[in-house]
Amino acid sequence: MTSKFITVVIPALNEGKVIRYPINRVFEAFEKYNLKWECLIMDSSNDNWITKNEAEKLWARVISIPRQWLGKAYIDSIPHIKWDYIIMWDADWTYDFIEMDWFIKKLDAWYDFVMWTRLKWNIHKGAMPWKNRHIWTPLLTFFINLFFKAWISDCNSWLRALTKNAFDKMQMESRWREYASEMVVKARLTHMKMCEIPVSLLADRDWRKPHLPAYAAGRANLKYIMLLASEFIFMKLWSIIWVIWIIILLSQLFGPINILWKSFWTFYLFLWVLLRNIWFSIFQMWVLTQNFSYLNKFRITKISKKIAKIFTFERGLLVWWILGLIWFVMDFIVLLNRLKIWTIDVVSFRIWLYALFFIITWIQIIYFSFLFYLFNKKKN
Repeated sequence: MTSKFITVVIPALNEGKVIRYPINRVFEAFEKYNLKWECLIMDSSNDNWITKNEAEKLWARVISIPRQWLGKAYIDSIPHIKWDYIIMWDADWTYDFIEMDWFIKKLDAWYDFVMWTRLKWNIHKGAMPWKNRHIWTPLLTFFINLFFKAWISDCNSWLRALTKNAFDKMQMESRWREYASEMVVKARLTHMKMCEIPVSLLADRDWRKPHLPAYAAGRANLKYIMLLASEFIFMKLWSIIWVIWIIILLSQLFGPINILWKSFWTFYLFLWVLLRNIWFSIFQMWVLTQNFSYLNKFRITKISKKIAKIFTFERGLLVWWILGLIWFVMDFIVLLNRLKIWTIDVVSFRIWLYALFFIITWIQIIYFSFLFYLFNKKKN
């Protein structure tokens, strides 16, 4: 077994009745495997120091912090961790810490981040609510696998191990339960070597009331996953809409077309203009998210890097003038034709629709150029 020093971090909130159980189990496990360790309790209790005193009796190191959410407690633990390996554990004693030797073996095998999965092992009766086991955890895990290719089975298991270097690299920021998803996502974004190990899950003790509302926690995690995947979602939507937009343009470029029994008339150009508007709006969100969100520390595409490099306010202004000129010429042609024949023919109507495309793009380009310049100036 490893010669590394291990820190076990346990957030605690009014756990005076149960804190001795997880600490004793930690002690038993490390004695069994003959490892060097310490137990760090991040205590935000308001129970007249009962939790703190109980933990210190068992030689745990207690850091008193203001009452706050679970994720913030882990973030606050970072300056107090000086050693090589970190194991994150709950104070509720629902995991059997004696199984932690597999964690250490994986970290010794150069894994950066090791998770335990409850869904592939022994879940005791009453240990996991039905909605958590069959709805929230599979749903959140599905989205993490879809967007970030984590290929895990349980994104919400809170018995985890990682190296101190990996913990620092993640730059965690979530203060609440979405911390669980953020760790997995950032492990993937920073290309860490990670794996899962099956773990037993025990039921809460009768006298302990869980702190976490399942629905609120699931909703918070889902929202945060979508935030971290925003540039991915924008890019995929942008690509799909762009393909549809091009198909409509090509189909209408030389007039209405017939496909089987269906005729696609000039009025479909309205849909083309609408899709172009949606497409460009999503494109703006993607570029701004990629280049100016905190996410750019973790993932940024070559395309967005190139756009950021070549795009300037002056170049945007030049495109703005060109588009405005094209729009003016097209509308002037339609106006002349209108004065000449006092009606709008199909050709003039089509020219007017294309002019509509250029005027909308004209407005969006100047808006985007200014926004890009403003964000870039603030960034630099």
